[in-house]
Amino acid sequence: MRRMILTMAAFAVVGCVRTHANEATGAVDVDIESPTKTGEDWSGSLSARGGSGITGSFKALVNEGKTTVSINLANAMAGQRLPWHIHQGTCDNDMGIVGSASAYPAIVVANDGTASANTVVAVSLDEAKDYFINVHASPTNLQTIVACGDLDD
Repeated sequence: MRRMILTMAAFAVVGCVRTHANEATGAVDVDIESPTKTGEDWSGSLSARGGSGITGSFKALVNEGKTTVSINLANAMAGQRLPWHIHQGTCDNDMGIVGSASAYPAIVVANDGTASANTVVAVSLDEAKDYFINVHASPTNLQTIVACGDLDD
């Protein structure tokens, strides 16, 4: 009886363990979380592409079938309007935009070269899949990626 109580107490302190297998690679993702936590956290860093110098970070929270995303940029040109999206895949293997492209407001860069944006996408990210965020050069030049980063859960 004493062992059972100690075991149950240990699980309560440690949290819940969830595993998910990536369909493409077979890699297993193991999450240890508080049993009171709701939603799934994702985060990552943006690296400059094509000599842009633009870097940044992002966070996402998946909860109740929606994904709330915040993105922060640095080293951009003041006044730039930078489209951005979550995509399925990785920075080097784009498998398309997650949700509607219109759900992502353009990031408007401040005079100090920093910028941020927030949105809610009516899609739940799947832990068994890979995702990334990319930032485009402008609304008229979506082919050029100026920053990219893989999401990590």
